[in-house]
Amino acid sequence: MNPDSKLALMASRRQQSFSVRDAVGNYLPLMHELASRIALVGRICNNGYDIPFPYAQEFAYLQFRCICELIALGCLQLHGDLPDTFSKSIKSEWNAHKIMALISRSHSHCFPQCVKRTVGDHGWKIEANFNPNALTFSEFKSLYSECGRFLHRGSIRSIQAAGPLGQADLERLLRWHEKTVALMNEHLIGRSSANAFYLISLRTTSGFPECSLFTKNAKGGMEVESFKMSIDDSNFENVILAGNMKPVSLQDV
Repeated sequence: MNPDSKLALMASRRQQSFSVRDAVGNYLPLMHELASRIALVGRICNNGYDIPFPYAQEFAYLQFRCICELIALGCLQLHGDLPDTFSKSIKSEWNAHKIMALISRSHSHCFPQCVKRTVGDHGWKIEANFNPNALTFSEFKSLYSECGRFLHRGSIRSIQAAGPLGQADLERLLRWHEKTVALMNEHLIGRSSANAFYLISLRTTSGFPECSLFTKNAKGGMEVESFKMSIDDSNFENVILAGNMKPVSLQDV
């Protein structure tokens, strides 16, 4: 067997072993942490912690950086059947730019899309990319780069060149916050096969994110499988961190 055939066989086996249920089970805790961090940004922008704005700005950009990384790690979970996600290096990668660049090589529409759901005479209507204010893939990359600039004290030259912070700086934070909320509050992520997509809601009556998997059937309709998560909140001060959500139980809805 030639090397190309071996690689194709390995990819096929890994794709067959990919578990949607496990992927969703790993994705939802990341989204719970993301929702908590989005709420923290909203609070800090409204002076919820009563600290001077320069430090509040740093805190907000730290949250935005984590939010970008959670989005990228979440995409890596849900696209775990793509060939470019099989390498050991991507499993240890933390840089959001690099993760999304690798995933998008195999699936150009790997990034989340904002969603609006309405109920009509014939059931649910799902409209993707309805909000022009939602964070785009290009803006996501810009925000992540911007975070890097604000989370370093800088050089002597940049410190000397910096001017006082003002209302425009606060409004910039608010715009990033609004764009992130508009994208992630309810979003879908399409699978590479184009026959299925994940629909995720951050805020639900359960108190945690929930996910529905829509898959086309042979009759041209959609089969829907929905999941919700629950956690052991005995150590509640740590539950916003995905790694501390133990145990996570995924339940069929």
